[in-house]
Amino acid sequence: MIILTDKQGSLSNLGKMLREAEADKTVKAIMVLACEANNFTPENSDVLFRNVNKPIFGGIFPQILYNTENLLTGTIVAGLTHKVSPFVIENISKQSASFDKLLEDTIQVRPKENETIFLFVDGMSSDVSSLLDSAFNHFGLISNYIGGGAGSVNFKPMPCVITAKGLLQDAALFAFAEIRSGIGVAHGWLPVSQPLKVTESDYNTVVSLDWKPAFEVYREIIAHVTKTNLQDVSFAGIAKNFPLGIAKMADELLVRDPVECRGNSMRCLGELPEKSFIYVLHGDTNSLLAGAKKSRSFAGEAYYSQHKKRNEVKPVVFIIDCITRAQFLGADFKEELKIASDGNELIGALSLGEIANSGRDYLEFYNKTSVIALLED
Repeated sequence: MIILTDKQGSLSNLGKMLREAEADKTVKAIMVLACEANNFTPENSDVLFRNVNKPIFGGIFPQILYNTENLLTGTIVAGLTHKVSPFVIENISKQSASFDKLLEDTIQVRPKENETIFLFVDGMSSDVSSLLDSAFNHFGLISNYIGGGAGSVNFKPMPCVITAKGLLQDAALFAFAEIRSGIGVAHGWLPVSQPLKVTESDYNTVVSLDWKPAFEVYREIIAHVTKTNLQDVSFAGIAKNFPLGIAKMADELLVRDPVECRGNSMRCLGELPEKSFIYVLHGDTNSLLAGAKKSRSFAGEAYYSQHKKRNEVKPVVFIIDCITRAQFLGADFKEELKIASDGNELIGALSLGEIANSGRDYLEFYNKTSVIALLED
């Protein structure tokens, strides 16, 4: 893999890096990770993506990650030396009823063992979880999955999925790559409430918990935990420290990140099914960094179970981490990147939701979670 970086985030440098990667005879496909603040738009960048004569895929994210830096502006172009087959599904918010057939008709390859599926979606699309359910039903867990939700830190809809057609909005891109990988998933958030039943929800908006207005229940629990009056505290100030966790048959709860309060309803990144049971979660720097260590350990165990000789070429670390997790950790987020890289070259993005299967569990759309892959170079 060749990794090219531009910390300025300029269109001219993007063009130069794409041409350099395309000219390299060892490169078979190109992944692009770009920052929202670069201001790449279909009008100014589509011509660059459309003129690449090798498979291309990627996304625009709030921030991108290179080694131990999180970049507010910049672009990473990764030239992959393994075969990659990308497939695009457009208008995903309008097609949830037909995802199974759509995947069957659109994706003309089958997953293989020791293969990695990169999956980038518009993080503001309304039915990502249903798409992942269909992907699991259609492809199973033969391959590893890793990816995330592209888009704006302000949660405003925008064209953000990079494809051979250019930048797309409300789209998903599956890139089947003949790359061996090991995946780790963990977060470090812990329950601070009793289980609460989701008694009314609408996709990613929870309306009521235990038959009471959702935000009233949520605020009451946090006021009790913090022993403070929250009447004058902004929703964002509360929510960044207290995500929700859905009970699943897995090692950890599946985190949902509340991003907006509408009356007494709360909109989250990712769906909260009616009749599911959730918890209010909390964590601190130590618990989240412990989660990152757990994720890195899982990734290493999975990768080296396939690569017995650890002294061969070092794997590249590919990390998808949540923008709100990085905001919570602040300056300590650099420690999370050090844990993830562990001395290896690292690339990745801060996303609007993370996508992975841990190698043991169901394919999921995560929030506030550290998803780490070791990729065969």
